[in-house]
Amino acid sequence: MSAGVIGILVGLVIAAVDFLLLRMLAGRVDLPETKRVLNITGLSQFVLLPIIGYFVAPYVIGD
Repeated sequence: MSAGVIGILVGLVIAAVDFLLLRMLAGRVDLPETKRVLNITGLSQFVLLPIIGYFVAPYVIGD
């Protein structure tokens, strides 16, 4: 398994955990705009973190 694939998997795991935490936080907030922003932020990290992991992991692992 290449370093890029490992970075993608780590990014997905971090995004999933962060999404769950942001959803829990959105449940405690009263303003609907804030809830929407927290949900959009959590969903956008499913795209951004794996891409960042793909490019950063080879530098960290040394592949």
